[in-house]
Amino acid sequence: MSGREPHEPAPLAGVISQEGHTDDLRPLSRVTLSGPDLGTVNMEFAGEDNRVGPQQVIVPPFPAAGEAAPATAAQTAGMTGVDAEEFDPRVYEPALPKPGPLVAEAFMPVLTPHHFGELLDDLRGELQLVKDESARAALTSRSRLLRLNVEQYRVNFELARTTLNRVLAETGVGVRTSWARQQEHLSFMNAASSGVERAYEQATEAIEQARAQRFEALARAGVRPDTITAEDFYTQQAVAQLAAEGHAVRPPEQKSGSKRVFNAFAVFSKFFVGLISGVSINLLFNPESRLYLTLIALTAGVMFSVLLLWLVDELSYRAKLAGSTPGMSRPASYVTGIVLVTLLYLGVEGYLNWDGILRTTQEIAANAAQQGQLTDLSAAPEERSAPEHWSLLVFTLALVSMAAGAALIQGRERARGVLERERLTARVSVLKAGGAWQEVARATDLVTYLEAARDRLAPPRDVTSPDHARLNERVLGHWEQERDQQVQAVTGALVREARALHETLEEFAAQVQAARFPVRRGGLRGLLG
Repeated sequence: MSGREPHEPAPLAGVISQEGHTDDLRPLSRVTLSGPDLGTVNMEFAGEDNRVGPQQVIVPPFPAAGEAAPATAAQTAGMTGVDAEEFDPRVYEPALPKPGPLVAEAFMPVLTPHHFGELLDDLRGELQLVKDESARAALTSRSRLLRLNVEQYRVNFELARTTLNRVLAETGVGVRTSWARQQEHLSFMNAASSGVERAYEQATEAIEQARAQRFEALARAGVRPDTITAEDFYTQQAVAQLAAEGHAVRPPEQKSGSKRVFNAFAVFSKFFVGLISGVSINLLFNPESRLYLTLIALTAGVMFSVLLLWLVDELSYRAKLAGSTPGMSRPASYVTGIVLVTLLYLGVEGYLNWDGILRTTQEIAANAAQQGQLTDLSAAPEERSAPEHWSLLVFTLALVSMAAGAALIQGRERARGVLERERLTARVSVLKAGGAWQEVARATDLVTYLEAARDRLAPPRDVTSPDHARLNERVLGHWEQERDQQVQAVTGALVREARALHETLEEFAAQVQAARFPVRRGGLRGLLG
């Protein structure tokens, strides 16, 4: 068994030469970490000449997985001029502080054993001036014990310094690794951001150049310079050619106030005439005015009106398209269908309203007779059974005719818009197939494509960057906390020992002073003294 404790570090450190044998065995005096990434380990040995600098061992940072080894100085010096002019991400300094070297003395807030030894030697030199033999002998013995205490403090001081050097070296590996990871991450983000910035500037320059080319091309083609798509350019060219040939294509007109009113009337007329039909059906088939029969009658009237008016709209639409669309019937057949549907609608509405007028007139006469307003019903002439309210029937038929006419106009307008769009599309297809305006169309669309490509620019995102940063923070915090705990444990005991030794030396100094300059007693006590 060795006399050294398990936790006590080895007192000697061997320096191994390149041949493999031990040249010298010298105690390790100090180990410090320096450099911006704490990658330089400085070792000093006892008995080494202070004029000679400490031996430095530079530990290069570990390359990441899949990353090539860093280039050597010879490789860097052999770079060509073209490679040297390329972007170097190392120019962007990472926003990390650069810590100074860590030495054990920075964590040892105590006096060195040399100071206590000099104080003790000074006090021992004053013992020769003590006149009292017994006091001098006692103080000499105590000074020998204090010498042992100082030597023990020196041993503990060196042990604490060695332990702190070991702690700083061990924790420095973790700190250095975390620091290297942070620097790699920051270098990656800086390089990515700078690359995206350069790409964005290049895309912006290309867009400006494309805009200038588009303006020149559109000006030569004679269209509006604010045209931004090739489809709009071809549309303008087709409209201009059709207008020159005498086939004016009216673009889709904006809905003015009168157009909105007409469309609202066309929709409202279908339901309003349907309500009139429903009321007439209710008077015809529901003399007792039951609620569910009333709802059925109103629903049937609205459905009948909407269906017939939709048929008028659709037939007028097809009659307009039949002349230019192959596979459809002749326009006369659709016109005949429109006339038949309109006559059916007018006949049904006329009969329903005529019958409703008769029934309403009879109910009015019956109610008046029951209330005694008519004195003699037999005296009234009965040869005229037709009602006198021709105006109501005419007004109803007029409303129905107007609704049918509105549906007819809507169908023809819808067909006209379709025919004009087909004519315009056909001319655009001819222009595209001709290829005469291909370069202008390409220059027009190029700006849109370049802007879309610029909007897609984004830095190559490291998908693990949030977790990577948090992990580095936790690891760095762990090693710093571990270092602080061990340093506090080691230095706390050393500070307490240094404080106790300092107080003991102060007490010994007070005793030496009291022995050198004893207090003289006056009177009888001094004589007997």
